[in-house]
Amino acid sequence: QLKKGTDAAQGDDTSSLKDLVAGWVNQEFCPSPLIRTDDKHPHRFVSDVCGKLLCPAEWDWDQPHVKAGIHDRTSEYIVLENSWPLFMYKNYRANRDNLKKGFLKSKLLVLAFKAIFTSPSSVKE
Repeated sequence: QLKKGTDAAQGDDTSSLKDLVAGWVNQEFCPSPLIRTDDKHPHRFVSDVCGKLLCPAEWDWDQPHVKAGIHDRTSEYIVLENSWPLFMYKNYRANRDNLKKGFLKSKLLVLAFKAIFTSPSSVKE
């Protein structure tokens, strides 16, 4: 019974996290159109804002050939599981010479951590 309650609570947290993250991205970056949780099409690398946040830190999303390479999945720009995205870095910028600098210190990551490990209401700013 306790396990069921825990699983249900985690499911609720995951569901609310999707809405929270979309709200945080909309508030911080003001994308046009806004990120909606009920429409997955503009997510991922389709949205310029999402693409920048998901772009591996070693690449520069602002370079047209990087965007095109990721969109077209060219061999030079395959996003792999060991590629750390910019949303994990402080101010969403990575030092390409020292990828440890600022790692795990982004505002979005800290807010998500607080929402998961304390409560969604703890992230009200």
